Amino acid sequence: MFKKGKQTIGIALGGGGTRGAAHIGVLQGLHRGGIRFDRVVGTSAGAVVGAMYAATMDPEWIEQRFKDFLVSENFKNLGTDRMVKDRDPHSPMSQIAKRVRDQFVLIMSLNKTFILKKERLKNAFSFLLPVKTFEELKISLQVTATDIQTGEYQIYSSGDLLEAVVQSGSIPGYTEPTYSGDKIIVDGGVGLPNPVSILKPLVDFTIAVDVKRTIVPDLADLNIYEILQRSELIGSTKFLDHLLKEADFVIRPNTMNIHWSQFNYFNKLLENGRKSAEESLSALEKKISKHKYLYYRLKQWFVRRNNSVTF
Repeated sequence: MFKKGKQTIGIALGGGGTRGAAHIGVLQGLHRGGIRFDRVVGTSAGAVVGAMYAATMDPEWIEQRFKDFLVSENFKNLGTDRMVKDRDPHSPMSQIAKRVRDQFVLIMSLNKTFILKKERLKNAFSFLLPVKTFEELKISLQVTATDIQTGEYQIYSSGDLLEAVVQSGSIPGYTEPTYSGDKIIVDGGVGLPNPVSILKPLVDFTIAVDVKRTIVPDLADLNIYEILQRSELIGSTKFLDHLLKEADFVIRPNTMNIHWSQFNYFNKLLENGRKSAEESLSALEKKISKHKYLYYRLKQWFVRRNNSVTF
C-alpha cells in the first residue's frame, strides 16, 4: 500500500566509539541547512547520539552535553584513557609497550569475558540521555544490538531507552554483555555496523552516516595479533560498504585513523562531521527534491489507478 502524506526522511547512524562525535557534527550541519528527520536508527555510538537527537532534536545541546560528559567522573570511570594508543610505533619504548600490551591482552582474554562492568556504562549513558523511555522521544527511534550466540540483531523501539542504548554500546571483550535467557547481547555494530537496512522500509528517503576509519595505516609490526585485527577490519569494512548501498544518500566524514577510544579527538571529529554535512548539503537537497518529485508522481499514478477500478 502506498503511504499517504508527505515524504518521510530518516537517518541511520553507525557505530565507531569516539568517531560517533562526527555524527553530532553531521546532525548540526544538516539541521542548520534545514534538513529534519522523521525517524532515526542507531547502533552503538550512533544509538547514543541518535537517542539524544530523538529526545531533543537539538544537535547544539548534544555537543555541549558530550563536552560536559568528557570532563565528568562518569567518563573517567569508563577507563578509556588506559587503552594503549597514540604512541610512535617506531620508537623502542613504544615497541616494548606494544608487545607487553599484546601479551597482556592474550592472558586477559583467556581468563575474563569483559573489562568494564555494565553498571559503569549505564551510569555514563544515563548522564547523556535526557529521557529514560522511548515513549518520551520527540521522533521515532530504533536501536540495534547483537545476540553474539546466534549473530542475530535485536531491535528496540519501546520501553526502557537507557537499557537499549547500553546493550547497543556494549563493546564485546571490553564491556560486560547482557544475558537474556539464552541470548548474550553485545554491541549492535557486531551484527549491523550501520543499521540502514532497518531504516529503509520505514521511511521514503534514507540518509546513512559512515564513521568507519578513513585512513588505515600499513602493518608496521607483523604478528599474529595484528594479522587477526587487520583481517577482522577488512571483513567488517567490506560488510559495511555492502550495507551502505541500501541508503539513498551517504555522508562520509573524515574520521582519519582514530581508534574508538581516542576521545581527545572529539572536537576534530565534530568539526569534520559538520564540514562533511555542509559540503554534502547541496547534493543532498537535489537528491531529496528529485526523490520527492518521483514520490509525488508515483502517488498520483497510484491514486488514478485506484480511482479507475470499477466493480
